[in-house]
Amino acid sequence: MLRRSSSIVRTLAPWLVPLMLFIALGAWSFASPVGASPDDDFHLPSIWCGLGDRPGLCEDSGDPETRLVPTPLKDASCYAFLPADSAACWDSEASGLFEAARVNTGPLYPPVFYATMSVFAGPDVPTSVLLMRLANSAIAVGLVASVFWALPRRLRPALLISTIGSAVPLGVFVYASTNPSSWALLSAATVWISVYAVTQTSGRRRWVLAGLAVVATVLGAGARADAGAFAIFGAVLGLLLGLGRARSALVPIVTAAAVAVVGVAFYLSAGQSGSLVAGLPSDNPPLTRAQLIDNALNVPTLWTGALGGWGLGWLDTPMPSTVVVATSLVVGGILFLGIARPTLREGIAAALALAALWAVPFILLAQSRAVVGTQVQPRYILPLLIILLGVASVAVDVEARWTRARRLIAAGALSIAFALAIYTNVRRYTTGTDGTALDPGTGAEWWWPVAPSPLLTVVVGSLAFATGLGVLALSGLSGRSARAEAVTSGTDADAPTVPATRT
Repeated sequence: MLRRSSSIVRTLAPWLVPLMLFIALGAWSFASPVGASPDDDFHLPSIWCGLGDRPGLCEDSGDPETRLVPTPLKDASCYAFLPADSAACWDSEASGLFEAARVNTGPLYPPVFYATMSVFAGPDVPTSVLLMRLANSAIAVGLVASVFWALPRRLRPALLISTIGSAVPLGVFVYASTNPSSWALLSAATVWISVYAVTQTSGRRRWVLAGLAVVATVLGAGARADAGAFAIFGAVLGLLLGLGRARSALVPIVTAAAVAVVGVAFYLSAGQSGSLVAGLPSDNPPLTRAQLIDNALNVPTLWTGALGGWGLGWLDTPMPSTVVVATSLVVGGILFLGIARPTLREGIAAALALAALWAVPFILLAQSRAVVGTQVQPRYILPLLIILLGVASVAVDVEARWTRARRLIAAGALSIAFALAIYTNVRRYTTGTDGTALDPGTGAEWWWPVAPSPLLTVVVGSLAFATGLGVLALSGLSGRSARAEAVTSGTDADAPTVPATRT
């Protein structure tokens, strides 16, 4: 009976897991009001103008640096930095247009994200934003699922471990938002492993993976300039991990070169790229030696910040300590299990990823004349954490290391953290953080005009996430059985092109 139940779970997993994860991200799409993601006072006007001037949506103001956009966007983030206040201050029904001074006319950011989201922009701001968030959720689940099924079976666990293990709470919040960082995270999760998989496959599968690597680079670099740099870094790690075992180096090298060309092109086209070299704008004096040492020692708080150590939204929605403890334990488990017996290549790749995770924020802080806790946010660094968790999990026997009991424990910890995070986030906007009712909808001062109730949103999202992770824990991290994989893909998709050795 147990074997039959396991077979049913495996059969349903390919369809049930993506559906449950989309529903979970969909719940996060409703879990905060318009303007809740960081710098939405810039990103939302930029989205409405992402396809150029359009009557009633984005109009010429007479000043090349500004644009006229719908008035509800003007004070959409009126509750920012006021955690005890709900989102009731926002007037979603204001009419007319206002002159937005913060808009991507430079352009400061690459244009692809804004242009894509602009497809959903309309005069009804709340509905438009919800459609954008749901579209972003679908893009995230769709791309990860596409890469998952294109990968050789043995590499699939690394994709899931790195993407899901790093997702709570900041990742799920950002994936289901109108912030360009959503695509930066998605690119970081998929580019490096697609390039690595190109070195391990042949035939049609290899070309599909090469195409997915380039598509993911366009998404990331087309959203943020730094995502282009991270994509190139990921491609280099992918080549390092796999080139020595590839039958032919031509396709992997061409794929990595295409990633580099796309990444550099978008990087150079965006004014944002200057911040990566000169630092973020600051009037502070140069850091003292003591401040530099403190920064070096405290950089890891940016890592745990993405796991719940920092607040969500405008950094004004603090998470319960249980969230960061649960997610940090899972991330620690991923690293310890993943790098237990690394090959030389795996060890070097993991060391480079860890060095980047430490050095990038340290250098950016120094260039910005800032200390940890200011200027540089965890969402800037989360892509590098995703890459580290991935390259630390590429061992041939990584799925065997993640026994069913370990998978269930990790799934349980992440599910608890997810439920607490979305509950806290919803209550922050319905009543403010000073609300005490168990139901976040009790005495709600703000909620969407047409949406499931706040409590139902929390319950459905939490159950969907727990169900998706539970199915993965019971069915395994690599999808179909090896035999089924061989039947559908032909050739040697389940194994490295050359057997792995400890060199």
